[in-house]
Amino acid sequence: MTTEKTEIQDVKQAEKSPVKDKKDVSPVVPVQATEREQLIYIGPNLPGGRLAKYFISLGGFPAYLSDISDKVPAITELFVPVTDLSAAKVAMDQPGTTHNIAYAAVVEAIQKGGI
Repeated sequence: MTTEKTEIQDVKQAEKSPVKDKKDVSPVVPVQATEREQLIYIGPNLPGGRLAKYFISLGGFPAYLSDISDKVPAITELFVPVTDLSAAKVAMDQPGTTHNIAYAAVVEAIQKGGI
């Protein structure tokens, strides 16, 4: 009878799902992702290597360029979301658009030595 009892217990134990050790279980920790918008610069290269065309900035307009944005505020219009790059490039080639005017303003400031 002892053998039957042991066999029945073994069968019942086999039917149960395996129990994991507490060491094997990873705690689920919710991660709060802080999304930082990726902006890409579509303007001309700035002298002295301060800013290159297609530079990608995380989290908005770069603070180290605040002196340039004070002189030429239009430069901020040339930082566009990466997802809008294609549309912004098309708009830059059309006279009178915000991007076209901003690009011209930055080029003019560079030529005059303002940047």
